[in-house]
Amino acid sequence: MRIAMFATSRHPIVEPYAGGQEAHTALLSRGLRQLGHHVRLYACAGTNPELADEVVPYPELPELSAVAAVDPQLPEPGFLRDHAAMTSAVVDLLARPDVDIVHNQSLHFLPLAFSRVLPAPVLTTLHTPPFPWMELGVALAGAHAAYACVSRANARDWTTLPSPPRVILNGVEDDGVGPGVGGDDLVWMGRLTPEKGADLAIRAARHSGRPLRLAGPISDQAWFDGVIAPELDREVEHVGHLSHVELAALVRTSAAALVTPRWEEPFGLVAAEAAMWGTPVVALDRGGLREVVSPEIGALVSTRGDEQQQVAGIAEALSAVSTLHRTDVHRCARRDLGVEAMVADYVELYRELVLTREGRS
Repeated sequence: MRIAMFATSRHPIVEPYAGGQEAHTALLSRGLRQLGHHVRLYACAGTNPELADEVVPYPELPELSAVAAVDPQLPEPGFLRDHAAMTSAVVDLLARPDVDIVHNQSLHFLPLAFSRVLPAPVLTTLHTPPFPWMELGVALAGAHAAYACVSRANARDWTTLPSPPRVILNGVEDDGVGPGVGGDDLVWMGRLTPEKGADLAIRAARHSGRPLRLAGPISDQAWFDGVIAPELDREVEHVGHLSHVELAALVRTSAAALVTPRWEEPFGLVAAEAAMWGTPVVALDRGGLREVVSPEIGALVSTRGDEQQQVAGIAEALSAVSTLHRTDVHRCARRDLGVEAMVADYVELYRELVLTREGRS
């Protein structure tokens, strides 16, 4: 099949990935190519060209005139960049009759709004809970538009879809190194923002008397400076935004991975990655994490109490996961969360949509 894929217009698809959405796009694109499919990837400049057969960069936002730049109703720059990027990609696709399926990973409404006239079925993976612009896209979408959600929990939130979405769990890649030897330290990984809850991990680590290493980009500098930076010392270290190889090495030498979201996490890719590297997971029971963290790979902590109770629950759960064998954690992750199953599920869905569009099913 010839697949056109819209990546996010906010970040290039290159390591170290900005987040789970970017990592998912990279893994799926690479996995599709390994199966012999042709991938045309629309993405930000700087995207790894080896991920697709063709990488089409989104255009840069043109410089505004002096008059337009002071318009009191000027949209925020991110909105304009997104709109320019997706308009360019959709226009390019309208002139291409050689595409079998369009996969929208961008979370932008334009591919959905134009799905009525695009030359192929449009599938959108919903990586987040609903927000107004995407609900607008759903309302404007053609009859052949289809949707996938990354967890059953996320699917339940999308109440405006015309029919239930297909649930395809995000997959993670096994690099072949196997489970690590572990260590004494705890690890937390992700974007350093309030909703990801790194400060809860710090409190849980101190409660349990364990060192903690934080890995990830600073996405909210003011919050980091005010909340996280004052906590950094010999026991709590921010090791930076690591490459995938560096992150895997760090997690493999950690006793357990803490996953502490304050929001309803749509999936929880960091939990799946930690398990694939053989490291047990302790996670707050929010959103899709219940579908990722089975008792074979870790423990879920109730969020019914206040944050102090959650912190205590995380510390208590560390004792329970210490009995898990790392080889078993790795084996279960390969069985339940491997990238191969995710890619196969998407290929199956692509074929169903193509057949439906052709009127053969």
